[in-house]
Amino acid sequence: FDPTAQFPADSLSHDTQIGIQLTVPLYAGGFTSSRIRETIYLHRAARERLERAARATERSARDSYRGVLSEIAQIQALKQALASQQIALKATEAGYDVGTRTAVDVLIARQNLFNAQSNYASARYSYILDVLTLEQAAGMIDEGRLTRVNAWLNQTVSIR
Repeated sequence: FDPTAQFPADSLSHDTQIGIQLTVPLYAGGFTSSRIRETIYLHRAARERLERAARATERSARDSYRGVLSEIAQIQALKQALASQQIALKATEAGYDVGTRTAVDVLIARQNLFNAQSNYASARYSYILDVLTLEQAAGMIDEGRLTRVNAWLNQTVSIR
């Protein structure tokens, strides 16, 4: 055995190697194109939901506006009906006092007055709800407007 003989591991030459391995699939079973289609459809669905919400808001505002106009006319008519029923009750009571009307006539006149008062109060309440719905649809509800509406609710309707 020769002690001066060199083994390959003892040689002075060093080999250095660096390598990069890159694997890029040319087609991954449709995953990429499927994700693109999904994103496109999700975007379309979001756009459609936005359009539907905009149309619903517009329809709500339009309906509320028409409701407010209708309630104004109804309140005016019911206010006149209330005044008429008050006059009718006074006339019926006067007729009762002189003997030309009966107690039943007076009771019917009072019932008619009560119905007129109830209808008037109900129309005022509906008007307030329509105004609030309109302001909500327009995005205009704030503390000042709610205070104003609360003042409407606290108003008393004069009877007789």
